[in-house]
Amino acid sequence: ILTGTLASPHIWDTGDGIGAWTGTPEGMETQAISIIAAAISIGYAFGITIVILKVMDAVWPGGIRVTPKEEEIGLDLAQHGERAYVNE
Repeated sequence: ILTGTLASPHIWDTGDGIGAWTGTPEGMETQAISIIAAAISIGYAFGITIVILKVMDAVWPGGIRVTPKEEEIGLDLAQHGERAYVNE
C-alpha cells in the first residue's frame, strides 16, 4: 500500500501519470483498490486462523491450553523436563 502512496513520479515516472501523488482519479482509485485488497487479505487470514484454532481446540486432547499447574511450573519444565535457562 505504501509503495503506491510514497512513490514519487520524479524518481520512477511511468509516463502515464497514474499514481497516488499525481492527484488523478485513477491514482486514488488504484490506491483504494490496494487498501481494499489488503483489508480482504487480513480478514481472510484472521478468519482462517480462527477456524484452525477452533478445530485444533476441538480435536486436540484437553484443548490447546495447558493446565494451570503446568503453566505455574513453566512449560519448558512441564513439557520437556528441562529448564530453558541455566540461571533459573
